[in-house]
Amino acid sequence: MCWEALNNIAAGKDRSLVIVVNDNGRSYAPTIGGLAEHLAALRLQPGYERILDNGRRIVRRIPLVGKTAYAMLHGMKAGVKDAISPQVLFTDLGIKYLGPVDGHDEQALESALRRAKAYGGPVIVHAVTRKGMGYAHAENNVADQMHATGIINPLTGLARSKSAPDWTSVFSRELIDQAAQREDIVAITAAMAGPTGLAAFGDKYPDRLFDVGIAEQHAMTSAAGLALGGLHPVVAVYSTFLNRAFDQLLMDVALLNLPVTLVLDRAGVTGSDGASHNGMWDMSLLGIVPGMRVAAPRDCATLREELGEALATDDGPTALRFPKGAVTEDIPALRRIDGVLDVMVEPESTERDVLIVAVGVFAALALDTAAALTELGLSVAVVDPRWVLPVPESLLKLAEDYQLVVTLEDSGVQGGIGSTVSAALRAVGVDTVCR
Repeated sequence: MCWEALNNIAAGKDRSLVIVVNDNGRSYAPTIGGLAEHLAALRLQPGYERILDNGRRIVRRIPLVGKTAYAMLHGMKAGVKDAISPQVLFTDLGIKYLGPVDGHDEQALESALRRAKAYGGPVIVHAVTRKGMGYAHAENNVADQMHATGIINPLTGLARSKSAPDWTSVFSRELIDQAAQREDIVAITAAMAGPTGLAAFGDKYPDRLFDVGIAEQHAMTSAAGLALGGLHPVVAVYSTFLNRAFDQLLMDVALLNLPVTLVLDRAGVTGSDGASHNGMWDMSLLGIVPGMRVAAPRDCATLREELGEALATDDGPTALRFPKGAVTEDIPALRRIDGVLDVMVEPESTERDVLIVAVGVFAALALDTAAALTELGLSVAVVDPRWVLPVPESLLKLAEDYQLVVTLEDSGVQGGIGSTVSAALRAVGVDTVCR
Protein backbone atom coordinates (compact mmCIF):
# COMPACT_ATOMS: atom_id res chain seq x y z
CA MET A 1 0.00 0.00 0.00
CA CYS A 2 2.96 2.38 0.43
CA TRP A 3 3.22 2.98 -3.32
CA GLU A 4 -0.43 4.03 -3.57
CA ALA A 5 0.02 6.26 -0.53
CA LEU A 6 3.13 7.96 -1.96
CA ASN A 7 1.31 8.51 -5.23
CA ASN A 8 -1.61 10.21 -3.46
CA ILE A 9 0.67 12.25 -1.21
CA ALA A 10 2.72 13.51 -4.16
CA ALA A 11 -0.43 14.95 -5.74
CA GLY A 12 -0.67 17.46 -2.88
CA LYS A 13 2.46 19.53 -3.44
CA ASP A 14 1.45 22.08 -0.78
CA ARG A 15 0.40 19.51 1.78
CA SER A 16 2.58 19.76 4.88
CA LEU A 17 3.33 16.14 5.66
CA VAL A 18 6.41 14.51 7.19
CA ILE A 19 7.09 10.81 6.52
CA VAL A 20 9.77 9.18 8.67
CA VAL A 21 11.38 6.07 7.20
CA ASN A 22 12.90 4.09 10.07
CA ASP A 23 15.45 2.17 8.02
CA ASN A 24 17.18 -0.59 9.96
CA GLY A 25 17.52 -2.83 6.93
CA ARG A 26 15.30 -5.48 8.45
CA SER A 27 11.79 -6.74 8.96
CA TYR A 28 12.07 -9.92 11.02
CA ALA A 29 15.14 -10.78 8.96
CA PRO A 30 17.18 -8.61 6.56
CA THR A 31 14.83 -6.94 4.08
CA ILE A 32 14.88 -8.01 0.45
CA GLY A 33 13.75 -6.57 -2.87
CA GLY A 34 14.16 -3.44 -4.94
CA LEU A 35 13.05 -0.89 -2.34
CA ALA A 36 15.41 -2.40 0.23
CA GLU A 37 18.27 -2.11 -2.25
CA HIS A 38 17.24 1.47 -3.01
CA LEU A 39 17.36 2.45 0.66
CA ALA A 40 20.70 0.69 1.00
CA ALA A 41 22.06 2.84 -1.83
CA LEU A 42 20.78 5.97 -0.11
CA ARG A 43 22.72 5.07 3.02
CA LEU A 44 25.88 5.32 0.91
CA GLN A 45 25.06 8.91 -0.15
CA PRO A 46 25.19 10.81 3.15
CA GLY A 47 26.73 13.95 1.64
CA TYR A 48 24.29 14.67 -1.18
CA GLU A 49 22.30 17.46 0.50
CA ARG A 50 25.43 18.92 2.07
CA ILE A 51 27.20 19.08 -1.31
CA LEU A 52 24.23 20.85 -2.90
CA ASP A 53 24.01 23.40 -0.07
CA ASN A 54 27.71 24.19 -0.30
CA GLY A 55 27.45 24.49 -4.07
CA ARG A 56 24.61 26.99 -3.84
CA ARG A 57 26.52 29.22 -1.43
CA ILE A 58 29.69 29.21 -3.53
CA VAL A 59 27.97 29.93 -6.84
CA ARG A 60 25.89 32.78 -5.43
CA ARG A 61 29.06 34.54 -4.28
CA ILE A 62 30.53 34.75 -7.79
CA PRO A 63 30.62 38.46 -8.77
CA LEU A 64 28.23 39.67 -11.50
CA VAL A 65 27.24 36.23 -12.81
CA GLY A 66 26.48 34.53 -9.52
CA LYS A 67 22.70 34.74 -9.69
CA THR A 68 22.63 33.69 -13.35
CA ALA A 69 24.98 30.79 -12.67
CA TYR A 70 22.84 29.70 -9.71
CA ALA A 71 19.71 29.72 -11.88
CA MET A 72 21.48 27.54 -14.45
CA LEU A 73 22.73 25.22 -11.71
CA HIS A 74 19.21 24.92 -10.32
CA GLY A 75 17.91 24.01 -13.76
CA MET A 76 20.60 21.37 -14.17
CA LYS A 77 19.90 19.88 -10.74
CA ALA A 78 17.23 17.46 -11.91
CA GLY A 79 19.48 15.94 -14.54
CA VAL A 80 22.50 15.78 -12.26
CA LYS A 81 20.64 14.18 -9.37
CA ASP A 82 19.30 11.48 -11.69
CA ALA A 83 22.88 10.55 -12.47
CA ILE A 84 24.42 10.71 -9.01
CA SER A 85 21.63 10.31 -6.47
CA PRO A 86 19.49 7.24 -5.84
CA GLN A 87 16.93 9.38 -3.96
CA VAL A 88 15.38 10.24 -7.33
CA LEU A 89 12.65 7.69 -6.61
CA PHE A 90 11.14 10.10 -4.09
CA THR A 91 12.03 13.46 -5.62
CA ASP A 92 10.63 12.55 -9.02
CA LEU A 93 7.30 12.06 -7.25
CA GLY A 94 7.59 15.59 -5.94
CA ILE A 95 8.42 14.53 -2.40
CA LYS A 96 11.35 16.27 -0.72
CA TYR A 97 14.02 13.90 0.61
CA LEU A 98 16.10 14.58 3.73
CA GLY A 99 18.78 12.18 4.79
CA PRO A 100 20.12 9.79 5.52
CA VAL A 101 20.09 10.83 9.17
CA ASP A 102 21.56 8.89 12.08
CA GLY A 103 18.38 7.77 13.83
CA HIS A 104 20.29 7.29 17.08
CA ASP A 105 21.59 10.89 17.08
CA GLU A 106 18.81 12.85 18.77
CA GLN A 107 20.14 16.26 17.77
CA ALA A 108 20.62 15.33 14.12
CA LEU A 109 17.20 13.72 14.00
CA GLU A 110 15.50 16.70 15.64
CA SER A 111 17.23 19.06 13.21
CA ALA A 112 16.04 17.03 10.24
CA LEU A 113 12.49 16.92 11.56
CA ARG A 114 12.46 20.70 12.10
CA ARG A 115 13.67 21.25 8.53
CA ALA A 116 11.01 18.87 7.26
CA LYS A 117 8.28 20.61 9.25
CA ALA A 118 9.29 24.01 7.89
CA TYR A 119 9.45 22.89 4.27
CA GLY A 120 5.74 23.35 3.56
CA GLY A 121 5.25 20.27 1.42
CA PRO A 122 5.56 16.48 1.64
CA VAL A 123 8.96 15.41 3.00
CA ILE A 124 10.57 12.04 3.61
CA VAL A 125 13.06 11.93 6.48
CA HIS A 126 15.29 8.90 6.03
CA ALA A 127 16.50 7.80 9.49
CA VAL A 128 19.03 4.99 9.56
CA THR A 129 18.89 2.91 12.74
CA ARG A 130 20.27 -0.36 14.02
CA LYS A 131 17.80 -2.92 15.31
CA GLY A 132 18.69 -3.98 18.85
CA MET A 133 20.92 -0.93 19.32
CA GLY A 134 22.44 -0.80 22.80
CA TYR A 135 22.11 -4.49 23.61
CA ALA A 136 25.07 -6.37 22.17
CA HIS A 137 23.37 -9.76 22.12
CA ALA A 138 20.53 -8.35 20.01
CA GLU A 139 22.83 -6.39 17.70
CA ASN A 140 24.88 -9.51 17.01
CA ASN A 141 21.89 -11.80 16.49
CA VAL A 142 21.99 -12.23 12.72
CA ALA A 143 18.70 -14.12 12.45
CA ASP A 144 16.29 -11.45 13.67
CA GLN A 145 18.02 -9.20 16.23
CA MET A 146 15.91 -10.91 18.91
CA HIS A 147 12.68 -9.68 17.34
CA ALA A 148 10.47 -12.10 19.28
CA THR A 149 12.77 -14.06 21.52
CA GLY A 150 10.55 -14.67 24.55
CA ILE A 151 12.10 -15.03 28.00
CA ILE A 152 15.91 -14.83 27.99
CA ASN A 153 18.85 -14.57 30.35
CA PRO A 154 19.77 -10.87 29.99
CA LEU A 155 23.43 -11.55 30.75
CA THR A 156 23.92 -14.21 28.09
CA GLY A 157 21.12 -13.36 25.68
CA LEU A 158 20.18 -17.04 25.56
CA ALA A 159 16.56 -18.14 25.56
CA ARG A 160 15.18 -20.16 28.41
CA SER A 161 15.61 -23.85 27.62
CA LYS A 162 12.52 -25.59 26.29
CA SER A 163 11.31 -28.79 27.86
CA ALA A 164 9.56 -30.01 24.71
CA PRO A 165 9.68 -29.35 20.97
CA ASP A 166 7.28 -26.73 19.66
CA TRP A 167 4.84 -27.02 16.80
CA THR A 168 6.91 -24.87 14.48
CA SER A 169 10.07 -26.96 14.85
CA VAL A 170 8.18 -30.23 14.33
CA PHE A 171 6.67 -28.85 11.12
CA SER A 172 10.09 -27.62 10.00
CA ARG A 173 11.76 -31.01 10.42
CA GLU A 174 8.92 -32.88 8.74
CA LEU A 175 8.88 -30.54 5.74
CA ILE A 176 12.61 -31.06 5.26
CA ASP A 177 12.10 -34.83 5.41
CA GLN A 178 9.27 -34.67 2.88
CA ALA A 179 11.30 -32.42 0.57
CA ALA A 180 14.16 -34.91 0.59
CA GLN A 181 11.84 -37.38 -1.12
CA ARG A 182 10.17 -34.92 -3.51
CA GLU A 183 11.95 -32.28 -5.54
CA ASP A 184 8.68 -30.56 -6.44
CA ILE A 185 8.15 -29.30 -2.88
CA VAL A 186 9.06 -25.62 -2.50
CA ALA A 187 8.36 -23.15 0.29
CA ILE A 188 7.32 -19.50 0.38
CA THR A 189 7.66 -17.04 3.26
CA ALA A 190 6.55 -13.44 3.67
CA ALA A 191 9.71 -12.21 5.43
CA MET A 192 9.19 -14.69 8.28
CA ALA A 193 11.35 -17.70 7.47
CA GLY A 194 12.60 -17.97 11.04
CA PRO A 195 9.32 -17.56 12.94
CA THR A 196 7.44 -19.98 10.65
CA GLY A 197 10.10 -22.69 10.66
CA LEU A 198 11.26 -22.25 7.06
CA ALA A 199 14.77 -20.98 7.86
CA ALA A 200 16.08 -24.53 8.33
CA PHE A 201 14.38 -25.55 5.09
CA GLY A 202 16.15 -22.68 3.34
CA ASP A 203 19.49 -23.72 4.80
CA LYS A 204 18.96 -27.23 3.45
CA TYR A 205 17.38 -26.23 0.13
CA PRO A 206 18.30 -22.59 -0.60
CA ASP A 207 17.03 -22.76 -4.18
CA ARG A 208 13.61 -23.98 -3.03
CA LEU A 209 12.75 -21.25 -0.53
CA PHE A 210 11.29 -17.97 -1.81
CA ASP A 211 11.08 -14.90 0.42
CA VAL A 212 8.66 -12.36 -1.06
CA GLY A 213 9.00 -9.80 1.74
CA ILE A 214 6.12 -8.64 3.90
CA ALA A 215 3.56 -9.29 1.17
CA GLU A 216 1.24 -12.20 1.91
CA GLN A 217 -0.86 -11.36 -1.15
CA HIS A 218 2.19 -11.72 -3.37
CA ALA A 219 3.13 -14.95 -1.58
CA MET A 220 -0.23 -16.52 -2.41
CA THR A 221 -0.23 -15.54 -6.08
CA SER A 222 3.40 -16.64 -6.39
CA ALA A 223 2.35 -20.01 -5.00
CA ALA A 224 -0.35 -20.22 -7.66
CA GLY A 225 2.22 -19.57 -10.37
CA LEU A 226 4.61 -22.19 -9.01
CA ALA A 227 1.77 -24.72 -8.76
CA LEU A 228 0.84 -24.06 -12.39
CA GLY A 229 4.47 -24.81 -13.20
CA GLY A 230 4.22 -28.29 -11.70
CA LEU A 231 5.54 -27.62 -8.19
CA HIS A 232 3.82 -28.07 -4.83
CA PRO A 233 4.28 -24.82 -2.89
CA VAL A 234 4.04 -24.65 0.90
CA VAL A 235 3.11 -21.16 2.10
CA ALA A 236 3.89 -20.78 5.81
CA VAL A 237 2.37 -17.73 7.51
CA TYR A 238 0.96 -16.76 10.85
CA SER A 239 -2.75 -17.54 10.89
CA THR A 240 -3.72 -13.90 11.47
CA PHE A 241 -1.84 -12.78 8.35
CA LEU A 242 -3.85 -15.09 6.12
CA ASN A 243 -6.53 -12.38 6.24
CA ARG A 244 -4.41 -10.21 3.95
CA ALA A 245 -4.20 -12.84 1.22
CA PHE A 246 -7.80 -14.03 1.13
CA ASP A 247 -8.58 -12.57 -2.30
CA GLN A 248 -5.52 -14.20 -3.86
CA LEU A 249 -6.28 -17.51 -2.15
CA LEU A 250 -9.82 -17.48 -3.49
CA MET A 251 -9.23 -16.16 -7.01
CA ASP A 252 -5.73 -17.36 -7.88
CA VAL A 253 -5.48 -20.67 -6.01
CA ALA A 254 -8.86 -22.15 -5.12
CA LEU A 255 -10.82 -21.36 -8.28
CA LEU A 256 -8.07 -23.08 -10.28
CA ASN A 257 -7.96 -26.09 -7.92
CA LEU A 258 -4.22 -25.67 -7.50
CA PRO A 259 -2.17 -27.89 -5.15
CA VAL A 260 -0.97 -25.27 -2.68
CA THR A 261 -0.51 -26.12 1.01
CA LEU A 262 -0.96 -23.40 3.61
CA VAL A 263 0.69 -23.87 6.99
CA LEU A 264 -0.97 -21.57 9.51
CA ASP A 265 1.23 -21.08 12.53
CA ARG A 266 -0.05 -19.34 15.69
CA ALA A 267 -3.63 -20.47 15.08
CA GLY A 268 -6.10 -19.72 17.86
CA VAL A 269 -5.23 -17.64 20.92
CA THR A 270 -1.55 -16.73 20.92
CA GLY A 271 -1.26 -15.15 24.36
CA SER A 272 1.87 -13.04 24.66
CA ASP A 273 1.92 -12.18 20.95
CA GLY A 274 -1.02 -9.85 21.55
CA ALA A 275 -4.50 -9.36 20.13
CA SER A 276 -3.32 -8.60 16.59
CA HIS A 277 -1.67 -12.03 16.36
CA ASN A 278 -4.58 -14.13 17.57
CA GLY A 279 -5.41 -16.57 14.77
CA MET A 280 -9.14 -16.63 15.39
CA TRP A 281 -10.49 -16.14 11.88
CA ASP A 282 -8.80 -18.73 9.69
CA MET A 283 -11.58 -21.33 9.99
CA SER A 284 -14.26 -18.79 9.12
CA LEU A 285 -12.29 -17.59 6.09
CA LEU A 286 -11.25 -21.00 4.81
CA GLY A 287 -14.73 -22.43 5.29
CA ILE A 288 -16.08 -20.37 2.39
CA VAL A 289 -13.23 -21.17 -0.02
CA PRO A 290 -14.40 -23.76 -2.57
CA GLY A 291 -12.43 -27.01 -2.54
CA MET A 292 -10.41 -26.07 0.54
CA ARG A 293 -9.44 -28.86 2.92
CA VAL A 294 -8.27 -27.96 6.42
CA ALA A 295 -6.48 -30.15 8.96
CA ALA A 296 -5.98 -29.45 12.66
CA PRO A 297 -3.36 -31.83 14.14
CA ARG A 298 -3.73 -32.69 17.81
CA ASP A 299 -0.12 -33.76 18.45
CA CYS A 300 3.28 -34.36 16.90
CA ALA A 301 2.30 -37.62 15.20
CA THR A 302 -0.81 -36.22 13.54
CA LEU A 303 1.05 -33.09 12.43
CA ARG A 304 3.53 -35.23 10.53
CA GLU A 305 0.78 -37.44 9.16
CA GLU A 306 -1.48 -34.61 8.03
CA LEU A 307 1.36 -32.63 6.44
CA GLY A 308 2.16 -35.71 4.38
CA GLU A 309 -1.49 -36.05 3.38
CA ALA A 310 -1.64 -32.38 2.40
CA LEU A 311 1.47 -32.67 0.24
CA ALA A 312 -0.03 -35.74 -1.44
CA THR A 313 -3.12 -33.76 -2.47
CA ASP A 314 -2.84 -32.64 -6.08
CA ASP A 315 -6.39 -31.54 -6.94
CA GLY A 316 -6.84 -28.46 -4.78
CA PRO A 317 -5.56 -26.37 -1.87
CA THR A 318 -5.00 -27.66 1.66
CA ALA A 319 -4.24 -26.03 4.98
CA LEU A 320 -2.80 -27.10 8.32
CA ARG A 321 -3.36 -25.00 11.42
CA PHE A 322 -1.57 -25.33 14.73
CA PRO A 323 -0.98 -23.10 17.76
CA LYS A 324 2.04 -21.46 19.29
CA GLY A 325 3.99 -23.32 21.95
CA ALA A 326 5.08 -26.80 22.91
CA VAL A 327 3.60 -29.82 21.18
CA THR A 328 1.35 -31.93 23.37
CA GLU A 329 2.19 -35.57 24.02
CA ASP A 330 0.91 -37.95 21.36
CA ILE A 331 -2.67 -39.02 22.00
CA PRO A 332 -3.36 -42.32 20.24
CA ALA A 333 -6.79 -43.07 18.80
CA LEU A 334 -8.76 -46.21 19.60
CA ARG A 335 -9.72 -46.63 15.97
CA ARG A 336 -10.19 -44.71 12.74
CA ILE A 337 -13.43 -44.55 10.76
CA ASP A 338 -13.27 -44.36 6.95
CA GLY A 339 -9.60 -43.44 7.09
CA VAL A 340 -10.41 -39.98 8.45
CA LEU A 341 -12.26 -39.80 11.77
CA ASP A 342 -10.26 -40.78 14.86
CA VAL A 343 -12.30 -42.19 17.75
CA MET A 344 -10.63 -41.20 21.02
CA VAL A 345 -13.26 -42.34 23.55
CA GLU A 346 -16.04 -44.88 23.09
CA PRO A 347 -19.31 -44.65 25.09
CA GLU A 348 -19.42 -47.05 28.05
CA SER A 349 -23.06 -48.00 27.50
CA THR A 350 -25.55 -48.39 24.71
CA GLU A 351 -26.84 -44.90 25.40
CA ARG A 352 -25.63 -42.08 23.18
CA ASP A 353 -25.77 -38.85 25.16
CA VAL A 354 -22.90 -36.57 24.13
CA LEU A 355 -20.51 -36.63 21.18
CA ILE A 356 -17.53 -34.34 21.71
CA VAL A 357 -15.77 -33.19 18.55
CA ALA A 358 -12.20 -32.24 19.46
CA VAL A 359 -10.51 -29.82 17.06
CA GLY A 360 -6.71 -30.03 17.08
CA VAL A 361 -5.05 -29.44 20.43
CA PHE A 362 -8.41 -29.51 22.21
CA ALA A 363 -8.20 -33.30 22.15
CA ALA A 364 -6.61 -33.42 25.61
CA LEU A 365 -9.31 -31.16 27.07
CA ALA A 366 -11.95 -33.29 25.36
CA LEU A 367 -10.64 -36.42 27.08
CA ASP A 368 -10.75 -34.73 30.48
CA THR A 369 -14.26 -33.44 29.78
CA ALA A 370 -15.44 -36.88 28.73
CA ALA A 371 -14.10 -38.40 31.94
CA ALA A 372 -15.90 -35.79 34.05
CA LEU A 373 -19.19 -36.29 32.19
CA THR A 374 -18.90 -40.06 32.49
CA GLU A 375 -18.61 -39.72 36.27
CA LEU A 376 -21.90 -37.82 36.16
CA GLY A 377 -23.54 -40.79 34.51
CA LEU A 378 -23.57 -39.60 30.91
CA SER A 379 -22.58 -41.75 27.96
CA VAL A 380 -19.88 -39.84 26.08
CA ALA A 381 -17.75 -40.32 22.98
CA VAL A 382 -14.85 -38.22 21.73
CA VAL A 383 -13.75 -37.97 18.12
CA ASP A 384 -11.06 -36.03 16.29
CA PRO A 385 -12.02 -35.31 12.65
CA ARG A 386 -8.35 -34.58 11.81
CA TRP A 387 -9.48 -32.97 8.55
CA VAL A 388 -12.10 -30.60 9.92
CA LEU A 389 -13.09 -28.96 6.62
CA PRO A 390 -15.06 -30.13 4.82
CA VAL A 391 -16.96 -31.94 7.58
CA PRO A 392 -16.34 -35.70 7.20
CA GLU A 393 -19.42 -37.74 6.26
CA SER A 394 -18.43 -40.29 8.90
CA LEU A 395 -18.84 -37.59 11.56
CA LEU A 396 -22.35 -36.76 10.35
CA LYS A 397 -23.35 -40.43 10.40
CA LEU A 398 -21.99 -40.87 13.91
CA ALA A 399 -23.67 -37.70 15.19
CA GLU A 400 -27.08 -38.98 14.11
CA ASP A 401 -27.12 -41.42 17.04
CA TYR A 402 -26.40 -38.81 19.76
CA GLN A 403 -28.58 -36.41 21.70
CA LEU A 404 -25.99 -33.63 21.70
CA VAL A 405 -22.88 -32.74 19.71
CA VAL A 406 -20.35 -30.39 21.31
CA THR A 407 -17.32 -28.96 19.50
CA LEU A 408 -14.22 -27.88 21.40
CA GLU A 409 -12.28 -25.38 19.30
CA ASP A 410 -10.61 -21.97 19.21
CA SER A 411 -12.50 -20.49 16.28
CA GLY A 412 -15.35 -18.00 16.06
CA VAL A 413 -18.99 -18.77 16.73
CA GLN A 414 -19.79 -17.73 13.18
CA GLY A 415 -17.91 -19.87 10.68
CA GLY A 416 -16.20 -22.08 13.25
CA ILE A 417 -16.38 -25.86 13.24
CA GLY A 418 -19.42 -25.86 15.52
CA SER A 419 -21.55 -23.79 13.16
CA THR A 420 -20.20 -25.71 10.17
CA VAL A 421 -21.05 -29.10 11.69
CA SER A 422 -24.48 -27.81 12.69
CA ALA A 423 -25.20 -26.63 9.15
CA ALA A 424 -23.95 -29.92 7.70
CA LEU A 425 -26.22 -31.91 10.03
CA ARG A 426 -29.24 -29.84 9.01
CA ALA A 427 -28.34 -30.31 5.34
CA VAL A 428 -28.59 -34.11 5.64
CA GLY A 429 -31.72 -34.02 7.76
CA VAL A 430 -30.16 -34.83 11.14
CA ASP A 431 -31.77 -32.90 14.00
CA THR A 432 -29.13 -33.58 16.65
CA VAL A 433 -28.44 -30.42 18.66
CA CYS A 434 -24.93 -29.03 18.08
CA ARG A 435 -23.19 -26.64 20.45
